[in-house]
Amino acid sequence: MKRFTSFILALAAALMVITSACKKENETMVQPDGTTTGSGTPVFVGKNLMMSSFQTDPIIDMDGDGKLDPDLLVFMRPCDKDNTIMFEKSGKLSGSNGQLSCSGDETDPSVVKPSTWTYDEKTKTLRIINSADLTDVSEWKVLEASASMLKVEVSVSEDGDAHKAIMTWKVV
Repeated sequence: MKRFTSFILALAAALMVITSACKKENETMVQPDGTTTGSGTPVFVGKNLMMSSFQTDPIIDMDGDGKLDPDLLVFMRPCDKDNTIMFEKSGKLSGSNGQLSCSGDETDPSVVKPSTWTYDEKTKTLRIINSADLTDVSEWKVLEASASMLKVEVSVSEDGDAHKAIMTWKVV
């Protein structure tokens, strides 16, 4: 479980700083109520998003205190919690490391390196490719999207155990 815990925290940190640029496949977003954006662009595009919830399914005991921890965001460092991402219309996923520096170096750049993203409307899957390592690909299943939030699910497998990471991002 300790390896899984480290892996989940590393996954959360990596997902918060991932950024990219590439062409989109299909840009129409169907919202939970069945309506689309009308512009042919997913509703989460062009908005600064900050993680507001980070859960696992099944729920785990992250700190080993015998109690299940429903939201793992409380275990993240404050300097990671203020990071933002933005799915740009061009297909670039950009973001900011926020005002709080994790490195302790005040000259640390506040903008993260860009990566690329595509969205498949049929499967409701966001595919994110890290520009620094093209073999580093994440697939996010869009569970819900609106003008004010994006909720996604990422499948994680560790030591034969399958888990889901569910992240909710709010517009800031």
